Amino acid sequence: MLTVAYRSHTPVEFRQVGGFITAMLLAGLMTGAAIAPVAAATADRAAIKHQTAVTASTGKTVEKWLRRLDERGKTLRSFTANIRMTVHHLRTDEKDINIGRIWYQTTKTGARFDIHFNMLVVDGAIARRHADHDIVFDGRWLIDRDGAAKIYRKIELAPPGRKYDPLKLGQGPIPIPIGQNPAEVEKHFVVTSATPGKGNTGLIHLILVPRDPKAFTFRRIELWIDPKLDLPVRILRIDPDSTPTLAVLTKVSVNRPMKHNFHVSPPPADAGWTVDIRKN
Repeated sequence: MLTVAYRSHTPVEFRQVGGFITAMLLAGLMTGAAIAPVAAATADRAAIKHQTAVTASTGKTVEKWLRRLDERGKTLRSFTANIRMTVHHLRTDEKDINIGRIWYQTTKTGARFDIHFNMLVVDGAIARRHADHDIVFDGRWLIDRDGAAKIYRKIELAPPGRKYDPLKLGQGPIPIPIGQNPAEVEKHFVVTSATPGKGNTGLIHLILVPRDPKAFTFRRIELWIDPKLDLPVRILRIDPDSTPTLAVLTKVSVNRPMKHNFHVSPPPADAGWTVDIRKN
């Protein structure tokens, strides 16, 4: 049966009904599909357990890289990459890996992206080789379309006349400090630098911890920045319940011509899907 819900929502309500989207987007953005699934799971397990040595938050490294991420926002027009998202369920010690590709583009009216997953790996075994899952922000609507589960969710983030930055810390579903004033970032987060850890040689490692734990849906975020791209290529998100979501981005292509359809239409009314549409 097709069920459709139309209703407005507050920011708090969006965090409640859209938490699964937030976690997916953050993890999915920074993950690479070029590595074999089983080998990737082993590498991700080691990275999640790795403990890093933190230096002073007021250090020159933090200031330099927050400034460079801010400046990157002024030059980033588009990028594509392979993505891999690894979620470690601590209670069962099971790991889910979603593999796919991302398209990101800025326009005169704002930014938009499409994350398409085409493979699901559960605890080292391929569960779905041809997964059919899209998470799209088309400039107005955030859409989660899961073809395997036949679920279509659509939440209005930017009504006509309003701009929305999906990367803005505390606002966007992909919280990365690109194109954001360093002082504003440090107003809301304690930012520290750390050693990049095994396998991350040459990357810049920053850790962001909310000053107000109740203001965000995560306990901390760790970024590994590629100095050649001035973009994070790894992200570790730790949820309030300690669940880690690790993401790695590979084969990144920046500011090249892009032709991509960022629109995902709702399924037909008689197709047997569950549809949830929430208008702001």
